[in-house]
Amino acid sequence: MKKYIYTLVLIGFTLTGYSQQWVDNMSCNKKASEIVNQAITHLANLEHLMAVGMADAALLIDENCDCAKLVSAAAASNNSNWGSRAKKLQNVNTNNLNEVEKAWFMLLSTPNNKFNEASQKALKLYPESALINWLATRYNNFEGMKSFASKFPELSASAHNALAYEYARQGNYDAAYNAISKSLSIHDGPNAKDSRAEIAAMEGDYTKAVNSQLQAYDIAPFASPYYQNLVIYARNRNIEGLTNSLKEAQIAVQDAIEEQNLEEWKKYITDDMVVTAGDSNLTKFYEQTEERFLQETNFTWNEFKLNDIDVHFSPDMSMAVLTFYAKGSFTLNESKEKVDYSTRASAVWIATNTGWKMVHTNYAPFGGAGIPQ
Repeated sequence: MKKYIYTLVLIGFTLTGYSQQWVDNMSCNKKASEIVNQAITHLANLEHLMAVGMADAALLIDENCDCAKLVSAAAASNNSNWGSRAKKLQNVNTNNLNEVEKAWFMLLSTPNNKFNEASQKALKLYPESALINWLATRYNNFEGMKSFASKFPELSASAHNALAYEYARQGNYDAAYNAISKSLSIHDGPNAKDSRAEIAAMEGDYTKAVNSQLQAYDIAPFASPYYQNLVIYARNRNIEGLTNSLKEAQIAVQDAIEEQNLEEWKKYITDDMVVTAGDSNLTKFYEQTEERFLQETNFTWNEFKLNDIDVHFSPDMSMAVLTFYAKGSFTLNESKEKVDYSTRASAVWIATNTGWKMVHTNYAPFGGAGIPQ
């Protein structure tokens, strides 16, 4: 099995021609060193799961490849309560590390509030190390990223990615897309495609955003970290149609309530979350159960119309708040008195695996009467 995996890794390097060197004279054999250097490229490009996978592959080839263990530790959380990174670092044989790897080990062991100072000290000791230069350069340091790209052009994919965001924030989208293209020419990974999609979304071009995000998602769709943004961009691209559909759904919900059509109403709610409601008679909020939905009322609707429906989406496009007004009239069953009805209202809808579902409504009198108690 080990020989089979080793063969696959060799084939991968033959096809892709990886040659980037973050760490020279690594604490690993030659082939494992090639894998770990590429793992660090994934790490620098925020592709941590891929980095961990390659680190594991390197350890299958060379079980004493301690730099691979550093990659796994770097990808792990540094939350002291979880202990994942600290535990991984305990498995590193520091006597097997070269000087740059020891500096990385030291930085991985350094608390967040002391990291900047420690990284600058490491940079003074190893000014020609690509890895130490990268670790000592903050992602939002525009000039620092340009300097890194100039000094280490073959390893600058992530630097060009960082530069792209700064260009986009400045409104220079041509420069931003050029920087992303440069990044992809150096390292054709999913993160830059995700970044290109995010920049397109910043520009308001959701068609371009979806197309680029699909390329990131396509690399490994199962449990992909790129799925959430793909959904966000796709919904933004269709925001007009989605808005109209929710307006129509809100009207359909109200028609079902007025007609006490339980089957129709159930199309717009989810079994995973109870519907809460507040009526226009200003009584306490309650849970809208099927039994309550079918209760007889002490009045009969003559007319009920919704108007001026506005739809407001959450930033992640997973929830929508609808605000609207309702007018009409009803007749009290006992006295036969006709009452003019006028309210303002809101409703909360959430996106589920079976479509958008309503989870909350609230009505209050507005220029007229609400329903009777």
